[in-house]
Amino acid sequence: MKILLTGGGTGGHLIPLLGVVSELKKICIEKKIEKPEFLLITPASDFNKNIAENGISVKIIKAGKLRRYFSLENFRDILKIPIGIVQSLHYIRQFRPDVVFSKGGFASVPPVIAAWILRVPVVTHESDIVPGLANRIIARFASKILISFSAAEKYFDKSKVVLTGNPIRSDIMKGSMENALKFFKLSPNLPTVLIFGGSQGAQKINEMALEILPDLIEKCQIVHQCGDKNYEEIKNKIGKLNLKYPERYRVYPFIKKEMKDAYALAEIVISRAGANSLAEIVALKKPNILIPLSTSANNHQPENAKFFAEKESSLIINETVNSPQDLANVVFKLLSDKDLQYQMKQKLSELAPSQNASRKIAEEIISI
Repeated sequence: MKILLTGGGTGGHLIPLLGVVSELKKICIEKKIEKPEFLLITPASDFNKNIAENGISVKIIKAGKLRRYFSLENFRDILKIPIGIVQSLHYIRQFRPDVVFSKGGFASVPPVIAAWILRVPVVTHESDIVPGLANRIIARFASKILISFSAAEKYFDKSKVVLTGNPIRSDIMKGSMENALKFFKLSPNLPTVLIFGGSQGAQKINEMALEILPDLIEKCQIVHQCGDKNYEEIKNKIGKLNLKYPERYRVYPFIKKEMKDAYALAEIVISRAGANSLAEIVALKKPNILIPLSTSANNHQPENAKFFAEKESSLIINETVNSPQDLANVVFKLLSDKDLQYQMKQKLSELAPSQNASRKIAEEIISI
């Protein structure tokens, strides 16, 4: 069985593919289906190395970002789409897949159109409550549309829609507090706050965190994933803060295999409201504070955060309205209120899909 994967541009599209691939392999063994072969078609990205390390072949194509606003880059990017379609046609003819699984985003548009031309069935997955333009286009060519939230169903042909939840990294549930304490060199006697802004970091979250850091480490310890492009600047700023308890703050550009342990140790999580981060928060039932990206495409992060807030499973900080001190106040409130933490965990349990999302997605792909 040959399965073509597509998606990319950021870790948000690529990392969840690994969980689905893992489940596809398991199902093939359980059902005695021939060993699956995988090929990923995607634009050039720093995250492609992670895919290749998992034994998945990668082919690089051109893909133009789809924007609904005026930008001179639109004229350049629009030319990349037909080039990407021609490249995809070549790779699909070579690979001859039985099915295409699209994780969505602009990177998936050329391969999906090429697959449609060659009459290869397409299964696509929408992570957010409000789909982007690329995924609305892709849905037109798809045989099945898998969604993370029931609220997204209204945007698609209901006859094609299946609610699966959002896939997460297969190892994220296997974290160890003991390993975290050793790796991050932190104390078992203080609560830990995990701060991250997705795979690429988040400038605004970093700025807010640094401004209140001296106050935060009076009462807790911090594990902070800041993103590669922000790491050196943050290190320089930290050196000038003369922190009273510098050993309570650990900053990294990107946390890889130890992320599961960071989650296990964290009492609360501060995060953007991207679908993958939310899926992990739901799966691990972590009390959380969301700071949605105000400029996200189609307003999808604020919409995701609004949905979680309405379900009483998240607290929200608005990056354009709330101050860093507002964030500190919410952190201290959540840390001190064990009843609120318990309530959030219960509400997060209600949001979790009844079946492992990666498993459900894998089953839908195989059913095609």
